[in-house]
Amino acid sequence: VGAAWTGLEDERKVKQVQFDSKLLALAKKNHMNTEVRRNVFCVLMSSGDYEHCFEKMMKLNVKDKQEREIIYVAVLCALKCKTYNPYYTNVIKKFCEHSKNYQITMRFSIWDRLKDLKSLNATKTRNFILLLSSLISSKTISMSALKIVNFAEIGSDEVDFFKDLFRKILNVSEVVITEIFGRLQPLPLDNLKNGIKVFLKHFLKPELGAEEKKNLKIALKCF
Repeated sequence: VGAAWTGLEDERKVKQVQFDSKLLALAKKNHMNTEVRRNVFCVLMSSGDYEHCFEKMMKLNVKDKQEREIIYVAVLCALKCKTYNPYYTNVIKKFCEHSKNYQITMRFSIWDRLKDLKSLNATKTRNFILLLSSLISSKTISMSALKIVNFAEIGSDEVDFFKDLFRKILNVSEVVITEIFGRLQPLPLDNLKNGIKVFLKHFLKPELGAEEKKNLKIALKCF
């Protein structure tokens, strides 16, 4: 990952927690090479659901910069799954709803991967699309997170990525579409808004069915 993840673990001691030896071995196999990351990984793997995970995570006494590790590890796990698992997405949503700090960390994580989409294999690409579309559709993360993308200069692989992404984002109710795209309207992000509008019309619209085009029309009215 990028520079946003360098040196995240400070000198603060996290709460000592005992985990099963098999979990610790799995953490090692997945390169969880700090105490914070090991603890976060083991809590993620041993929780019954995302609410349970959140409660257990809060007891780790992870503070300040160390909090970023929760998002870091959750995203890694989400992308590595052979089959997309919404559990990790729900964990991320829960933390983003809990504090704006987690939203900021998630945006950095998104930016790191958007800058280097070619480094993601097919599984990670699919999972990233499903994760990101869910975060945007649920309004956990604003579509302004795409502001680092220059839609006028994207390559063919990136075109496929964003076609899949927007297709999934548009697969919600008319009300939600209006809310998602409407959040961009007052923001001073003309390059992003114009880029998305041109992309949707030029690349996505020709591939959509009649019902999907209705949703696209609603989205375009928001600009």
